[in-house]
Amino acid sequence: MKKKWIAILMAGAMTASLLLSGCGSSGGGGAQTAEGSQTGQNQAQESAQDGTGSASQDTGAEEADGEVTNIEYTFWGNQAEIDTIMGTIEAFNSSHTDIQVKGIGIDPSVYLQKLSAYASSGTLPDIVQVAVDYGDEYTKKGMFAPLDEMIEGAGLKELVGENLWQGLSWEGSIYAVPLQASAQLLVGNKTLFEEAGLTFPTGSWTEEEFREAAVKMTDPEKKQYGVIFAGNVVNWARALYGNGETHIYDWDARTMNATGNEALKHIWDLWINDLMLTQKAAPAVLNSKDIGGGFETGKYGMSLIGYWDIAEIHKVVQDSFEWDLIPLPVNEQYGQWRTQMYANALSISATSDKKEAAFEYIRWTLENRDIQTSSVSLPVNKNISEDPAFLEEFAEGAKHYNKQLALDALANSVAWRNTGVIAEINNNVIQTEIERLILKPDSTDLDTVLENMQTEGQKLFDAEK
Repeated sequence: MKKKWIAILMAGAMTASLLLSGCGSSGGGGAQTAEGSQTGQNQAQESAQDGTGSASQDTGAEEADGEVTNIEYTFWGNQAEIDTIMGTIEAFNSSHTDIQVKGIGIDPSVYLQKLSAYASSGTLPDIVQVAVDYGDEYTKKGMFAPLDEMIEGAGLKELVGENLWQGLSWEGSIYAVPLQASAQLLVGNKTLFEEAGLTFPTGSWTEEEFREAAVKMTDPEKKQYGVIFAGNVVNWARALYGNGETHIYDWDARTMNATGNEALKHIWDLWINDLMLTQKAAPAVLNSKDIGGGFETGKYGMSLIGYWDIAEIHKVVQDSFEWDLIPLPVNEQYGQWRTQMYANALSISATSDKKEAAFEYIRWTLENRDIQTSSVSLPVNKNISEDPAFLEEFAEGAKHYNKQLALDALANSVAWRNTGVIAEINNNVIQTEIERLILKPDSTDLDTVLENMQTEGQKLFDAEK
């Protein structure tokens, strides 16, 4: 079973982590900058393509007034994303005479295989792009260097939220520096709120108020629902209240925590048994495609979305109805809803003999405002995200939404894992059981589902020990 983790990663972790840099936008290694982006695109387009779908940029740097340190940086992306990151690299190279970066863009479908090949041959590039949900697997293998001293020495520790550092740590050491990050959000249809006589929530509100709103906005005759959960009904619940004791498993201890977990049981009871199956306030589906679309159709009062979905919602909705982000509710017993963290980050190879130069590129990306703000993700540099001007910065013609709520969700987001046995439990145990509960409720119940998760998930954990 241990040999299967790379294949599982391909199907699960990379798909999820690439949501952050997907949708035709820049990857985590660098968003498009005004300076140098076209040059980088031209160089990337002219570069040779190898059998793995990778594209590399060789700067051809020569010594000028002093010695030049050449470092290699590998990242994933489709061609558009590769082009954009190459442009960022070109901007760095143009502004630095002592360090030059060679970019190696790799197709996502083979990225992890390439990393394994690099590691086994001792040729791992100096800088490696990782994501919060899978990087620790490589760290455990000793592939990446701890970065704590360099982070502290550069004064970067206070620039990034503690939850992000924790998500990129293993055994107390930080192994990667985040570039941009996102969390999942709640979005609301202002038109449906108004029609139901509800005040559109902009400040703190309770889980009970959320439930009441969902029920009131439901109109079976119009095929209108108060909320749509789709696939998030599976993912969010694993750690919705952000307390380790309420998580569905402890991935470090390799133990399941599905039974006797009242918080976990409560949220699936609310979302599935109550709102989906009893109140019919949410469609009983795992995929919005099964019912002809999601929030953008205008027939849902609320929806769980990713930050990266905002641009597409704006593009499709246009002026058909008014919408905005909504604060995540608070449960009076279990606390604030907290959603999964999605973060792209950069690690440094443990075998690199150019760690200081590599870290200079990483530091530059974290402190560069253009890079931090030019992507479908949120800036992780608090000097930028906490700048009042940033809250009012929107691309020309883009929807103006409550950006602060997206930042609040990120600040409260919970790191997660989707590698090896964790991915197998997520995809083959949790997903399967919740699908049965939603689509075939007469054949099971929530207690049985949780017991099956506990038993089957623990079997997979134990097989790893």
